[in-house]
Amino acid sequence: MAAVDAQVVDEVTLGNMRRLRWLGPIFLVLNLVLLTIFSLQPENAAPSQQAWRQAVMQVYAVTVVWLVAMLLMTWRVMRRTQVDGTVRALQVAAPMTFLLFTGVLTVLDQWITPNISPYLLGCMSVSLLFLLPPATAAWLFGIAYALFFVGLGMTQADTSILLSNRANGLGATMLGLVLSLGLWRSNARYLLLQRELTARNATLEQQQDELVWLATRDALTGLYNRREFMRLSELELKRAQRQGGFTSAIVIDLDHFKSINDRHGHPAGDKVLAHVALCLLGGVRETDLVARIGGEEFMVLLPQTDIDAATGLANKLRHLLRETPPAISRDERIAVTASFGVGCLPGGTEGTMASLY
Repeated sequence: MAAVDAQVVDEVTLGNMRRLRWLGPIFLVLNLVLLTIFSLQPENAAPSQQAWRQAVMQVYAVTVVWLVAMLLMTWRVMRRTQVDGTVRALQVAAPMTFLLFTGVLTVLDQWITPNISPYLLGCMSVSLLFLLPPATAAWLFGIAYALFFVGLGMTQADTSILLSNRANGLGATMLGLVLSLGLWRSNARYLLLQRELTARNATLEQQQDELVWLATRDALTGLYNRREFMRLSELELKRAQRQGGFTSAIVIDLDHFKSINDRHGHPAGDKVLAHVALCLLGGVRETDLVARIGGEEFMVLLPQTDIDAATGLANKLRHLLRETPPAISRDERIAVTASFGVGCLPGGTEGTMASLY
């Protein structure tokens, strides 16, 4: 369980900080309202009640000041994405404030009533509002009960009530601790399951992308394969028929490619094909389509391009291939040339990619 806790503790801690950002103002407003209510009470009560009221008001006042300081610290660390010492201190200080506040109120209430409801509410609130690591929760609740145990002895004179309240306080502490541990364990399992699902979804998406790539690309060169190229080209031709504009195509057929394979081997031929693909991609626009449509045959579709511009590009690519011989080994390069054919369909013309080819 400790290994599981270590995997989620930082994420849960940051979640506690986000929760404290809205819990703090609510608790602060509640304290101010209660402090106002107590300050408006008449002064004609019994001395013991007057002492109790003054003590409670002091607790509220100190809590208000402490909450303001804690809220300022919380807002200061809210944008942090990593858990540091300040964040860890706030995660401990916030629930401890709740427990100490309710425990002190319960101790003061013993002057006028044997009720320990504030401490019980404090234990339940901390368990429900904060997700605490088991070790942190154990010593937090332990310290809170120890202070509660000692404090009751200072204000409750009736030994029977004192024993009963201490026993009930222990029950409230244990109930709060068990609830806290249960919520932590459930949340830890949920976070780990969520991470696993996210990782699996990412793997499935990656595998799907790979399958799409394999179905539409030539594995050797990374260019579009013949089927995908024809599909995309037909869509472009339909667009040109509707909107107008010339559509040109260039077919590239490597010269004497079989002799390269026979003389240097098929691995050398593969390097030549990959080199040709890079040259073609580097010489065209991003909007142009480049594909390997056969063994040593390539094709380029040029949207919004007339025959003169397409011919100029073909000559540019022809010179680029001739002047950049690919390296088939560390010390050897092969001269590569290719034959180029250029075709064009005027805008608005009904034609297919097969006829253009």
